[in-house]
Amino acid sequence: MKLNSTLIALFCLTLFSCSVENDEIITSDQLDLVTPDPPASTTQTTDLMAGQHMLAGIVSVNADNGIVEVTYSTDSDWVIEETHLYIGDLANLPTNGGGNPKIGRFPYKGTHTAGTVDVTYAGPAIQEGDCVYIAAHAVVHNTVTGDTETAWGAGEPIGGNNWSMMFEYCY
Repeated sequence: MKLNSTLIALFCLTLFSCSVENDEIITSDQLDLVTPDPPASTTQTTDLMAGQHMLAGIVSVNADNGIVEVTYSTDSDWVIEETHLYIGDLANLPTNGGGNPKIGRFPYKGTHTAGTVDVTYAGPAIQEGDCVYIAAHAVVHNTVTGDTETAWGAGEPIGGNNWSMMFEYCY
């Protein structure tokens, strides 16, 4: 019995000697929380140029879970009638013998209903760190002036005897 009383006394002494008095309450605004930076945006935009010199809208590109998405968006007076889109390696861009792009051979294309102002294509998958070339062609119509024009996503000249353009997108 004397041994049990001694053990209980030692236990209580140990328990109370280890307790820490702490009346200070830490609030959430006192914590120095480390929050990671959001991932860098993979969205890139370029102008959609009609007839070489008129701004008709923009072409936006992003990679959603590695899938390249390209969106044509026109400004208020312009609508989209047709689109032709190439996404990929520059060596595979369809061109004729003179270096002009063959838009009819672009893998993504469409004819659009009257009043279309946004068109989006989901293209191929790419890996983080990869780059692709994009040639975004459209036929656009100005609802105010009545003009119909060829339009390209602004970038570097493709080549040939025309004003076609392309740009590079890296994920």
